[in-house]
Amino acid sequence: MGQPNFHREGSKPDAELVMAARGGEAPSLGLLLERYRPQLYAIALSMLGYTSDAEDAVHETFVTALTRLDGLRDPAAVGGWLHSILRNHCLMALRRRRPCAKPAETDRVFRELADEERIESRIESRDLRDWVWAALGRLPEMQRATVMLRYFGSSPSYEEIAAILGVPVGTVRSRLSDAKVRLSELLLASAVLSDRDHQKLVAERLAFYVAEFRSLYGGGRDRFLAHYADDLEIGLAGGPRRLGRHLFAEIVDEDTGDGVRAEPVRALASGNVTVLEGNFLNPPEDPFHCPPGFAFVLFHGEHQVRGMRIYNSARPARSEE
Repeated sequence: MGQPNFHREGSKPDAELVMAARGGEAPSLGLLLERYRPQLYAIALSMLGYTSDAEDAVHETFVTALTRLDGLRDPAAVGGWLHSILRNHCLMALRRRRPCAKPAETDRVFRELADEERIESRIESRDLRDWVWAALGRLPEMQRATVMLRYFGSSPSYEEIAAILGVPVGTVRSRLSDAKVRLSELLLASAVLSDRDHQKLVAERLAFYVAEFRSLYGGGRDRFLAHYADDLEIGLAGGPRRLGRHLFAEIVDEDTGDGVRAEPVRALASGNVTVLEGNFLNPPEDPFHCPPGFAFVLFHGEHQVRGMRIYNSARPARSEE
């Protein structure tokens, strides 16, 4: 049962703010969460004590609300809904503290964790996605790349993201945790954060790289490579980071010499970070030469790409003849 609403005269009712937020108005959701923040924090303190876990649970609640808002059946009951989300996050925090929890409690927490994974994997489909992309632009670039891969890429695991970016799994987890805190803070301060030009930016980035790869295979090798800085920092999954555009040139020349083509099919863009996903097209006589897909994480400088991480998807199993 939700808590009663006590609003100052003239303030908008909860349901009106929910409907406005569903329409893409992030400031309305910010106002709503600010309204309930004292209550949520009090509940978190009662369950978790005066620790950073309590504040983290409130931040997690804000981000979950951002992704699940259109699943709320009764907009007027948003208070009770937020309280329920918060309690779930507090239970997960308690589970992390008590690794020897009872089986029933463990099963419940794992169900909640699995549900949240599904929620996060669908964040891009929400009406507030424009705001999310605008807010991402305010995160540090490596944190931004981590969030983009986790929530907007092809559902990679923590281990895959760690391999793509060349960092420990623990670093991936901490970056995502910090990003949720920052996104919740930005949501509360969201007055004019909506970025209506994001889809245009994505389309422009994808069109650019599709044209660049076509140019590469049409005799424009030097033009293609000129897009990357001489001191390009390049990293392959599982390998050390090295410097030099010539290293990327070696990879490109080897693939083209073997008749392999790379075909970009999807771009994710936020500021100076681009995640480019695509397929490898192998020659008919050697269909297993390269894995089926790739992901490039590109960090743009003022005029050229100054850093990139290369990740290839797993090779398919060869059928025995």
